[in-house]
Amino acid sequence: MFAIESLNVSKLYKGSNKKALDDVSLKIERGKISTILGRNGAGKTTFVRICSTQLLPSSGKILVFGDDVVYSPEKIRKIISIVPQEGRPLRALTPWDHIYNWLKIRGESNSSATRKTCDILNRLDLYSAKDIPVLNLSGGMKQKILVGMAMATESPLLFLDEPTIGLDPVSRRQVWSIIKDWKNKGRTIVLTTHYMDEAELLSDSIFILDKGKVISKGNMTDLRNTLNYQIRVDIHESSKYNNTGIKDLFSSFGKIINISSDSIRLFTFETNLQEISKLAMNTNLSFAVSPITLDDIFVNLLGGK
Repeated sequence: MFAIESLNVSKLYKGSNKKALDDVSLKIERGKISTILGRNGAGKTTFVRICSTQLLPSSGKILVFGDDVVYSPEKIRKIISIVPQEGRPLRALTPWDHIYNWLKIRGESNSSATRKTCDILNRLDLYSAKDIPVLNLSGGMKQKILVGMAMATESPLLFLDEPTIGLDPVSRRQVWSIIKDWKNKGRTIVLTTHYMDEAELLSDSIFILDKGKVISKGNMTDLRNTLNYQIRVDIHESSKYNNTGIKDLFSSFGKIINISSDSIRLFTFETNLQEISKLAMNTNLSFAVSPITLDDIFVNLLGGK
């Protein structure tokens, strides 16, 4: 049984003639981290809201651990937790208030709620601020409170809709560490994010949406194969060669895109690297070689649409 199984799901909002989701079918494995990517308006949040029983689909079916989100919402809500994209903590309450009371609402005993609240506040580096009202906290700390509320429940299925937005690099890594621990305990995570490095680091599988449709899916190896190249080379212009000149020099080696006013990116194969290096050095052009990233794949799939 899959953690989530979506069967031909569409969503049309009232008053709109454009489907937010259009015949989406996908399967999310148990005990894995699955990431849903797409530009703004691609349908990511709509999909998460249907899976978490906040919205009804216009057509199709979604099963969460085998139960239909339309017919068994109460059963599903007991085994999921979510960091919603639009969530905001209450200004007058403290970090402790938010997490402890949320655990109590979900049926935890006093001792269990206390233990779990202490643990998550420490892990998110919020314990020293546990008694400070939210109105006196930074935006990043407010976001970590929402993450803490969801993760403290230790639910089998966690939805994270843009969980690290507004967080500094250290705080992002704290959240990543907890996400990895969550997975290692056999739990399932569904993540949406605009941070490609985050998706690439954490994901077992990735689904890319565009205009409400799934246009690509798989692990990083599968997605790299959609680009048909093995490596990328960033080449910077010199006083002798501008971007147009560089393209003329290297166009035979693969696919070229502009990445800035003075640089181009060449997608190519490892077998071409020696010849590319020789040509760049002979023409006094600086260059850098790196693996193809999820950002490259995403732009290749969606950049021209």
